[in-house]
Amino acid sequence: MKDFSPMTSAPVPLPENNGEGLTRESPALSPQDERERLEQAAQEAHPAPGRYLALTEQEDVRLVALREPITRIGRSLTADLVLEHSSVSRRHAMIVRRGEDSVLLDDRSMNGVMVNGQRQTEATLRNGDEISLGRVVLRFVEV
Repeated sequence: MKDFSPMTSAPVPLPENNGEGLTRESPALSPQDERERLEQAAQEAHPAPGRYLALTEQEDVRLVALREPITRIGRSLTADLVLEHSSVSRRHAMIVRRGEDSVLLDDRSMNGVMVNGQRQTEATLRNGDEISLGRVVLRFVEV
């Protein structure tokens, strides 16, 4: 069984819709507003130091701890982080720990992986990076 933070006891399903409520689909929030909201959520949740993926669903921000050397992300129930959205492949991406870095790898997905708006097959993640897997948007957070 995977070890998730107390805030996420199970894989986080995202709504199966046209993207309403997802970070990128919310034009009312500027990138600065979104950063402030993520920082506030992180402070309120008091997460342990570490690396997380932040998922934004409407008004809620959930943090998923990246504790394993490899975190598989996709629609498959065998993924470590399950994203239930039709634009996400069953095996979409992986986050691999390489020394002190967290590296995002495209796992031969149909819709690709984007980091900060640029399509990538491999990218070293930095605090605040926006990750798009299909139409699902996540943010990499280091605490």
